[in-house]
Amino acid sequence: MANFGDYHQASGAGWSVYWRLPKLDGGGLEIWFADFQGRRVMWRGFQPFALVPYHGGSPTFKDGLDAQCGGAPFYALKHSAPNAWNNPSFYAAVDTEAVVVKVEPPDDFNPAQLVVSAKFQCGWYQYVHSWVFESDGTIHPRVAMGGHLIPGDPSTAHVHHMYFRIDLDIDGQFPHDVCEVFNHNNFNKPGGDQWDLVKQQGKLLSNPDTARKWRVRNTISKNENGQFRGYEIEIPRLAGRDKFSTGDVWVTIYRGDGVQQGEGIGLNCTDKELETTYAIGPLDTVNGNDIVLWVVARAHHEPRDQGEEADHLPYHYEEFSIVPRNFARIRGDVSHG
Repeated sequence: MANFGDYHQASGAGWSVYWRLPKLDGGGLEIWFADFQGRRVMWRGFQPFALVPYHGGSPTFKDGLDAQCGGAPFYALKHSAPNAWNNPSFYAAVDTEAVVVKVEPPDDFNPAQLVVSAKFQCGWYQYVHSWVFESDGTIHPRVAMGGHLIPGDPSTAHVHHMYFRIDLDIDGQFPHDVCEVFNHNNFNKPGGDQWDLVKQQGKLLSNPDTARKWRVRNTISKNENGQFRGYEIEIPRLAGRDKFSTGDVWVTIYRGDGVQQGEGIGLNCTDKELETTYAIGPLDTVNGNDIVLWVVARAHHEPRDQGEEADHLPYHYEEFSIVPRNFARIRGDVSHG
C-alpha cells in the first residue's frame, strides 16, 4: 500500500523523477532525483511554505511547513476534492489519493510534458502544487491558489509569497556547482550582457530593467561543445518585495535533507531567517559547492468578492522556469520526448 513518506517514480518526456508526500500535513509535494536524458538535474525541489500578508497590517500568515503567525499546514486532499472549503473527509488517506501524474504528448505548439500535481487544504484556501517537466529540458514549478476568501473580510487584498527550495545537482557532479547572476546592461556588441559569479551566500534581488536571472553552473561537467553544463532560473513578477518578503532568490549550500527545509522561518511573520540563519558564509567560486536556492513566486490578490470569487477562487497559477543552458544537445524535433 502506498503510504505518506514513500517515493514514487514517474517518467515521460525524457525525464525520470520521483515524487513524495512526507506526511498528510506539512510542506506539500516534493520532487526528488529529477534526471533529464539520464543526467541528474535536481536532487530535490518543493514549495514548503508561503507568507501571506494582508492589507491593514493584520493578519499575516506563514502557511505550510512549520506554520507560524496563525498559519496552517498544507493538508493533502484527494485529487478529486472540489475547489471549495473542504472538511477532513476530503483529506487523502494515502499519498496516491492526492497526486496525479500525467504524460502529455507533443502537439503543434508544445513539447511533450511530464506533469506531477497535488491538492492541499490550508485554512479556507486551497493550494495546488504542480511540476511540469518538458522534453526540451525545462522545468516549470507552479502553485495555484483556490478555495475561499478570508471569512468575514473577503474584500481585503493580500499577497501570496510562495517559497520554493530548489536543490540543483548539475549532472550529478556535486559539490562542484557555482551560482552566477546575469544582467543586460546595454546594447553593446560584444559586452552588453554579463554573467558574474556570486561569491557569498545571501539574498539576491530581481531587476526586470536588466533582464536579471540566475544560473547554477557546474565547474567540471561539459557538453559535447566544451561548454559547462548549467540551469538558469527565470522569474516573472506579479507583485514586488515588501517588509514581509524581502528577497527574490537566496543562494546557500546543502546542509542535509533533515535541516533548513523552511523550519524556523516566519517567527516574526517575515523571511529574515533565510538571510540571517540559512544563507551565511562564502561560496567557493573555483571548485564550487552543493548549491541550494530559495526562489519566491508571488502575486498580489485583489479579491473579486462581488463577482467571480464570491463563491470560490478559480485556480490562479504562478510559476517560474528552470531552463537548461548547455546542459543537453537536443537533436531533431525538440517537441518529442
